[in-house]
Amino acid sequence: MLEIFLYSYLTSIYFLSTGIFFSTTILNLNPILKKNFLQYGLYGVIFISFIALFINFFFELNKNINTIIFGFFFIYLFLVQQKFVKKILIISIPVAIICSLLLIFETTYRPDAGLYHLPYTNILNNEKIIIGLSNIHFRYGHTSIIQYLSAINNNWLFNDKGIIIPSAIIFSYFLLYLIHEIKNENNKIFIFFNFTIVAFLCLKLNRYSDFGNDAPAHIFYFFLMSIAFKNFEKFTKKNMGEVLTVGAYIVFNKITLFLGSLIPLIILIFKKNIKLFNPKIIFFLMLFVFSFFIKNLLVSGCFAFPIEKTCVTKVFWYDLNGNRGSNAKMTMLENEAWTKGWSDQKENRKNFEEYLSNLDWVTLWSKNHGKRALIKIIPFLLSLIIISLVIFQFSPNKENTKLPNNNFSYKKIFFAFLIINIIGSIMWFFKFPVFRYGSSYLVSALGIFTTIICWNKIQLIDVLKLKKILGYFIIFLLVVLISKNSLRIIKNYDQDYKDSPWPKIYSETKSNEKNRNKPIYKDNIIIFYQSTEGLCYYNTSPCTHMLNSQFNEEEIFFKSKWNYKIFYFLK
Repeated sequence: MLEIFLYSYLTSIYFLSTGIFFSTTILNLNPILKKNFLQYGLYGVIFISFIALFINFFFELNKNINTIIFGFFFIYLFLVQQKFVKKILIISIPVAIICSLLLIFETTYRPDAGLYHLPYTNILNNEKIIIGLSNIHFRYGHTSIIQYLSAINNNWLFNDKGIIIPSAIIFSYFLLYLIHEIKNENNKIFIFFNFTIVAFLCLKLNRYSDFGNDAPAHIFYFFLMSIAFKNFEKFTKKNMGEVLTVGAYIVFNKITLFLGSLIPLIILIFKKNIKLFNPKIIFFLMLFVFSFFIKNLLVSGCFAFPIEKTCVTKVFWYDLNGNRGSNAKMTMLENEAWTKGWSDQKENRKNFEEYLSNLDWVTLWSKNHGKRALIKIIPFLLSLIIISLVIFQFSPNKENTKLPNNNFSYKKIFFAFLIINIIGSIMWFFKFPVFRYGSSYLVSALGIFTTIICWNKIQLIDVLKLKKILGYFIIFLLVVLISKNSLRIIKNYDQDYKDSPWPKIYSETKSNEKNRNKPIYKDNIIIFYQSTEGLCYYNTSPCTHMLNSQFNEEEIFFKSKWNYKIFYFLK
């Protein structure tokens, strides 16, 4: 357990140091002027993800490279940014405590961790970019940038255990960031909105085993709105650099949250005097965006797999066969059908296209995915209702009190963001209605709507009184977070997880032993491995469990060109 705390602590320092470097050299932010240092950890996550992505075009993310990068940012902190060392060392203690609480005796996200999160991370640690990789497993075509962040955290100090930490660190940074903002800022509307997100994090997004690739994406979506609301009244070119960077990173995490990239545009509409052009930020974003989408093209033949309109069908590694899972159209149909309850059909089973051809799926969906989504959102809804009642109760009855002059313009941006999130929620329902795919749209819409409903009442409450009220609620929410994870730790410890407190990454078994995967040969060369004991997890690479279900061994072809491995089909 001490090992988990130590590795989490060092990872926090690492990401914070990277964030300071990124913020001072590219975003042109002055950390001395920023009270909330935790946001630099999130900026560090973004920059280190970019480094990992860029390097993988030319090299595998092996322990040697990762350790050099890790060491560089530690040296940078202690030699160049000495004035921040003490603060970072102190801040990283609560970050590591929360991270440890999430990780001890926990499991990874099932089944997606074993399906493709961990296998893809393992590929990154052992191979430079593989062209046509989605042809051996279609899910490799839509992995998240988080897999690159995880892969680069595997170094000679942490070893394989380092890949587990980043998602928990992101949660810890953001939760503490929100609490810090509530405690130290004086904009009452901003404070209240941040509280609504704290409520969701503690009540729903409170288990590492539920994170997957979704939680980091939602966290950065919430973070984008938080910094937009915070800086709106005094928005500058530097703030625009922040929102543009975070907006892009959201898309790299989860393409379904692309509406987040419209938030900077909305700000530009309201703040017409903002100069967008900053050479360093624009160059960085262009390089990051270019790298990510070219990576997608090389891996799958599409810039945004499985969106068929983004596919370049003329590249020879793109799978044109609509009967295989690696075909973009087939993957899109399958994903949409599964989210709408296709697998729950009992009799007269329809194929994907038939099932999606009308709204009959709503009935079946509402009995399963819809019911689960409602169960997951109810605690958050109840928390919003309760805090609203409390605000109305404690707000003085002074309806004629004059509100700040800037109140109306600030309220307009809330309405604009509410519209974006309502559109996102509608899109979620009609295209991918599983709660974890669109929860940030739903939660943001509810949080903003509640803030608008309570707007005038919030303004009438003294800021210190508001902080005191919310403070009691936050204490309760933190008790919920700590209790839920503590009970899980006790339960799993009693169930013979004593061999290691770390989440398992090699197999589903408690012993966490590596699978003995079957090598698949072409011309006496091992081209990939087939999992023989369920899912691939973090084992031999590249690995797939899709052989004979997505494709047959005779169909797949392999060659090496331009010193890159390529998987492809002839037709």
